[in-house]
Amino acid sequence: MFDRIREKLTILADAAKYDVSCSSSGGTRKNDNKGLGNSHVSGICHTYTEDGRCVSLLKILLTNHCIYDCLFCVSRKSNDIKRAAFTVDEVVDLTMNFYRRNYIEGLFLSSGIFKNADFTMNACSWW
Repeated sequence: MFDRIREKLTILADAAKYDVSCSSSGGTRKNDNKGLGNSHVSGICHTYTEDGRCVSLLKILLTNHCIYDCLFCVSRKSNDIKRAAFTVDEVVDLTMNFYRRNYIEGLFLSSGIFKNADFTMNACSWW
């Protein structure tokens, strides 16, 4: 089960990097003993609050399944990519576990449109 959650996290965090919302989204930087911290391409991003504080967010999609075929979107219906979807419980568990370990301070959640916008927003109904 852990391997399946890890696979979903890899797929849906990678797809979320295209939402331009975080300062460090989509970048990679290794700490090679010349500085502090690492940056990874996907999963945890950094952004700034209104008062200037830097916060870490878990940045994922709920699903990359989508009924639309927008040419600019990596999750478009016609794109031949590996598809995945989290359950609501999986998102809650991941978020709370990362938060408890002090990896993140919040969640940036986006999603493809599964059946229609209302159906997707009421995510509990599709599991």
